[in-house]
Amino acid sequence: MKMLASRRLRVALVVLLLGSVLAQVLMPVFASEEGVIFPELTYLAVPYSVAYILAIACGQVALLVVWRLLSMVNGGVIFTRRAVRWVDVITACAAVGTVLSAGPMIHLLFFVSANAPIILPLAACLAGGLAFVLLMVVMRGLLESAIADRTELDEVI
Repeated sequence: MKMLASRRLRVALVVLLLGSVLAQVLMPVFASEEGVIFPELTYLAVPYSVAYILAIACGQVALLVVWRLLSMVNGGVIFTRRAVRWVDVITACAAVGTVLSAGPMIHLLFFVSANAPIILPLAACLAGGLAFVLLMVVMRGLLESAIADRTELDEVI
């Protein structure tokens, strides 16, 4: 990978991490403002904030893993079993983050019967999360195939 692209990706990762920390800090403020708009749901502000802060933390872990994978690419050791484990971590983070972010919406929709328009964000969260998890499963398969091909090529040489 070219060094310029690698540096730009690292800058993007830092910006995303800083933005996610800001989102975690502002989540309780946003939740309390929503409690003012929907006073019947004020008691849910704290547990929902915790769920969303943890979902964002899953994204932060995934970003740090991408940083690690980028280091492996730059070091020329991406086609190893260690890389597959890191991809598994990203997949797990995506699955847990999707459940953590969709959970409060499902709770609002089916158990609280909230008047808030929740169907569209719930559908977007579930579809986006599922699509990303499936993408990571495909990427894991491609990485395993590349590792097998490289191992076979190393044996031939």
